[in-house]
Amino acid sequence: MDIIGLMTNTLSSKYGTVVLALFLSLGVLNSARGQNVVSFHGTPTPYSVGGTSINIYPEAHVNLPTGEIVKLSLSGKGLRQKFLAIVKVNAYVAIHYLDNPAVLNAQTPVESLSGARNRLMILQMIQNVTPEDIRAEFDDALDVNHVNLYSPEITALREQTTYYLDAGDRVYLAGYKIPTDDKEHIFVFTDDKSIQEKGSSLVTDIWRVWFGIPVDPEMEALKKSLLTHR
Repeated sequence: MDIIGLMTNTLSSKYGTVVLALFLSLGVLNSARGQNVVSFHGTPTPYSVGGTSINIYPEAHVNLPTGEIVKLSLSGKGLRQKFLAIVKVNAYVAIHYLDNPAVLNAQTPVESLSGARNRLMILQMIQNVTPEDIRAEFDDALDVNHVNLYSPEITALREQTTYYLDAGDRVYLAGYKIPTDDKEHIFVFTDDKSIQEKGSSLVTDIWRVWFGIPVDPEMEALKKSLLTHR
């Protein structure tokens, strides 16, 4: 039985509220397969966006597809805003974790992140988005950063981006290296979908979306926030 099923059954007992409170306090994310992919630790700081309060935890533990559990520390957070027609809206909150936040250099963020073995970007949606919205957001940013949208690994990621996200949903992007090859591995997952790909500079290229050349002034504001607010 997966954890969600266990919680459902347990809630029918007199101890249900205790079990539920424990899971919520740990901030545990369960993948569609019932595995604990990410758990959050430490005392959270509330981050308010348009009346919505999001808990930002100082530490995240990620269960990688290799079976390794890596401990990461918060390196920054910020709000992505976008124009829809003539109205600026809150699109998502970005929360970034690194195995060693000290490696992140605000002057050369993309290059400095080459010193990170493991990283995690969390995007918590404020607006509902379609797969087309997600692909367009990434395509525009990657194009500005001169990333080849037709490379095999980028193409594979785009083709697998078939999921919808509602306001309040999260998409997680974990970048990691393993000792058995010289590739950069990415693990993208939501509550309903998981994607694994690798390439010689795949994670570096994807992270240019937030730390490379900003696609617009609103992304520039997010980049600054990610580099200055922890």
